[in-house]
Amino acid sequence: MKFFLIFLVIFFYSCTNFKPLYKKKEFLSNNFKEVAVVTDKKKMSLSIKKNLLRRLPPIKNKISYILKIETEVESTSTATDTKRKTSGYEIKTFSKVYLYKREKKYDREVLMFEENSVGLFNFSPNQVLSTLAARNRVLENSSNDLSEGILYRLMTYFSEKYNDN
Repeated sequence: MKFFLIFLVIFFYSCTNFKPLYKKKEFLSNNFKEVAVVTDKKKMSLSIKKNLLRRLPPIKNKISYILKIETEVESTSTATDTKRKTSGYEIKTFSKVYLYKREKKYDREVLMFEENSVGLFNFSPNQVLSTLAARNRVLENSSNDLSEGILYRLMTYFSEKYNDN
């Protein structure tokens, strides 16, 4: 029991000074303040944008980079019983992400990558509301996963750029 208490005290003490990477590294924070996010106006793209803006520091007046997000959502059904009835759905979300550097004459593409996410939910024929709630949870989780992936890729890009200088 003493060992467990000592472990808990050490564990919680080690997490007290945790800060996100972009807050520790001033160059990341400064670069993120100069990024404007635009989307293709689809519901998933707007959700990803909202999640990213919640994680990024506030934008300065000077915009040096434009992050463009284009998203496609694809739903497929799966049949698992012998009567070939639909029993579940798989939602695949694909995002193409472009990072443009603002220049005087035109914006130059400096980074392009794709992120994807897959989520499953069960279909309940007698419970439409719970099925819709499950679908919305899958879409929300996909949005969170994609925005985290995009943020990590941006941190990697800006870190490599900073280390090259």
